[in-house]
Amino acid sequence: MEEFRVGTCYEKSFFINKEDTALALGSGGEEVLATPRLVAWMENTAFEGLDISLPEENTTVGTHIDLKHIAASPVGMEINVRAKLVNHEKRALNFEIEAWDKTEKIGEASHQRFIVERKRFIEKVQKKAGINN
Repeated sequence: MEEFRVGTCYEKSFFINKEDTALALGSGGEEVLATPRLVAWMENTAFEGLDISLPEENTTVGTHIDLKHIAASPVGMEINVRAKLVNHEKRALNFEIEAWDKTEKIGEASHQRFIVERKRFIEKVQKKAGINN
């Protein structure tokens, strides 16, 4: 199993488009960054940061996120997300994640991902769907 260093940070930037808003996603009535999109961006930052270090036969899946969306951000603004690995036990990787717009912190979360064998994971999902290989 690949070893990951506690304290490692992964960072990404995103721009808010109209399709990223609460109004577009149906999670609210205004054209501001939707909480579901913020969750996706936070998970994506942790996922992509880990994925480059994993052997090709493995991937990670998100299993838990506890988010506080603490400030609104308008369409057109850049959002910077930073995921810090705070704990790694066997296949479980735990992150503290923060998101900032150009003026303030807009979100913070704790997030857990598990390392899985890609082929086995897909086989289980296909079995659940009634697909046999």
